[in-house]
Amino acid sequence: MRKFLIAAAALSLAAQNSFDRTIAADAAPGELFFSADGKTITALCRDSHVRTWDVATGKVTVDKAVTAGTTLVSATRAIERADRTTVRVWDLTSDTQLRLINGAPQGRTVMSANGKSLAVASVADRKVRIIDVASGKEKHALADGIGGAAEVVFSPDGELLVSANYDNDVRVWKTSSGELVKKVEELTGAMFAGEFTPDGKQLVMAGLDETVYFWDAKTFQPARSLKGHGETISALAISPDGKMMVTGGFDVVTTRNPVKVALWDLTSGKVVKTMRSPHRVVSLAFSPDGKWIAMTSGEKEIDLWKTGN
Repeated sequence: MRKFLIAAAALSLAAQNSFDRTIAADAAPGELFFSADGKTITALCRDSHVRTWDVATGKVTVDKAVTAGTTLVSATRAIERADRTTVRVWDLTSDTQLRLINGAPQGRTVMSANGKSLAVASVADRKVRIIDVASGKEKHALADGIGGAAEVVFSPDGELLVSANYDNDVRVWKTSSGELVKKVEELTGAMFAGEFTPDGKQLVMAGLDETVYFWDAKTFQPARSLKGHGETISALAISPDGKMMVTGGFDVVTTRNPVKVALWDLTSGKVVKTMRSPHRVVSLAFSPDGKWIAMTSGEKEIDLWKTGN
């Protein structure tokens, strides 16, 4: 009987682990992005190559070597570090340098959706710098929290910037003036993943305490919180229509343990499907039509699931 139960459990796990599709990679992909038409996926790989795959065939269509410390900020933009204080903004579509920016410290780097602003969170001096891409000039140096930023995210319109720190605080600034409009201090753990809803009306974050938090993006008062993932959450994504969310976990003991991926219906606030990741979830993304979820987890592959839409 014991052998039968073990075998049944193994079959159940195998079923959960079955992806609808897998795209092989020469090196483990990290942060990933679908193209605007959903036909390709681009990711920065562990061997310092930015690669683009055709989703239908799984074939590599672009393979660009980059310097160590490069950050992929969208399907078409990469921030390549020239040295400790200089970065280059690259257009991956045309393979051209758009801007050389001096005075950009090392740290977590994100770009606004409109491509007009960069934010660089530096651990060394505990500041988040907002840089105007067109001029290459620093607009603001914002005092940040202790321990560095676990997550940094722009609002869809680029007017707000959010930094979640290892001191468990979340700070929200206006990008135009640098004004601190909200400091959330009542959290019980660091937030490792965050996004605004596509309509920009809510900020969504999750992390150490296994809870997904929603704040109103005008008042930054709590809107709701969702429990049900059951693990520390390392990544999340929201569908383009704002109706679904996917969260990916990690084991706080070791990133090599299998973890859960949960698909949520945001109308009901309930988990409607769970899947398994072989290791800590690094990145999640919805396709533009919301029909696919793509995931990376430290393996030499990109895993894809159908959402059922």
